[in-house]
Amino acid sequence: MGGEAQKTLKAMVERFEQENPDIDIVLVGMGNYDALAQKLLGAVAVKSPPTIAQMYENWTTQLFAAGELEFLEDYMNGPDGLTEDERSDIYPRLLENNRWEGKVLTLPFNKSVPVYYYNVNMLKAAGYDSFPNNWEEFRKMCRRLVRQNERGEVEVWATANGTDIWIFGSMLFQRGGRFLDQEDGKPEFNSPLGVEVLKFQVDLIYQDRVQTTMTGRNPMDDFLVGRVATLTGSSTWRAPVVDKESFPVGMAPVPLWGKKRAAIIYGTNIGLFKRAKPEEKRAAWRFIKWFIAPEQQVEWSLGTWYVPIHRRCLDDPRIKERLDKTPGLRAAYEQMEFGVFEPRGLKWLAGRKALVEELEAATLGIKTPEQALNDAARRYQAQ
Repeated sequence: MGGEAQKTLKAMVERFEQENPDIDIVLVGMGNYDALAQKLLGAVAVKSPPTIAQMYENWTTQLFAAGELEFLEDYMNGPDGLTEDERSDIYPRLLENNRWEGKVLTLPFNKSVPVYYYNVNMLKAAGYDSFPNNWEEFRKMCRRLVRQNERGEVEVWATANGTDIWIFGSMLFQRGGRFLDQEDGKPEFNSPLGVEVLKFQVDLIYQDRVQTTMTGRNPMDDFLVGRVATLTGSSTWRAPVVDKESFPVGMAPVPLWGKKRAAIIYGTNIGLFKRAKPEEKRAAWRFIKWFIAPEQQVEWSLGTWYVPIHRRCLDDPRIKERLDKTPGLRAAYEQMEFGVFEPRGLKWLAGRKALVEELEAATLGIKTPEQALNDAARRYQAQ
């Protein structure tokens, strides 16, 4: 955790320690998730893992296969566990994604949804009072948003950041597709559906000329100064810029393709390592239980713009105030109800990297959508 998330986490941990003076928590920061994965696997190799750690699902699969993780379901059902009301209020898809062999192994820690940020004033000027709810209408809107000067140079791009694994994957699931036929199975992201999805995004760049790739730059900076009207990203991108906005900003869910609603949920889960001492495990569970409780989830969300993992948090007066002030935010957060997830198998760590790189090649016009996805599939299968 860095930036606003780190500040919020530190403040929350300090408060927990004040309320639980017998427990000491040492926060260990990593530069990024790749560094965290390497550090965790390295610590396990030398039999010195932390007590608890954030982890993505395919890391969890590897750690669980090595016998390193403790089932949190046993703590949830224990004398100091969660009530049925507390469990049922967590978004069901989150709990399901944290089950291995039918039991809850890890619990959701920081969860973000894909959103479109949009300049409310620019959309109104183009005749839109709200963000489109389907991709074809989005495409039409983009043609009305783009602005060129008298020399034919684009001064305001309609959108940016669309061709990435987050949007690609969400659109693929909306079309009834999936990344793989099963965990560690054959790739399906290069199916005709996958090609159709990627072509739609690439056409925004090269056919409609409404989307900029802006490689090597921070597109949020261009959004804030009005060079881009809409921008895809994480809900958490709002945290560091909320005081830098000079115009009304809306946040919308990913548009739909047909009637099926789907959006990939990202973010890590919290796992407990078996090698910890019994008293450390008991202390860790107290912290996990405290952190995922609705009161703390509201505080976490307010400080970071991560989505609270409990449904009831959206009715908290403090969250409702933010929802009321931010057009489209409630609908964006409600994507948790129909969230989908990337594969959890061991091969996906390298396979995902290949797909991300090939999506970029298509974005830059180096390869056609079909070439890029087929090359990604070959790289995945060559592992």
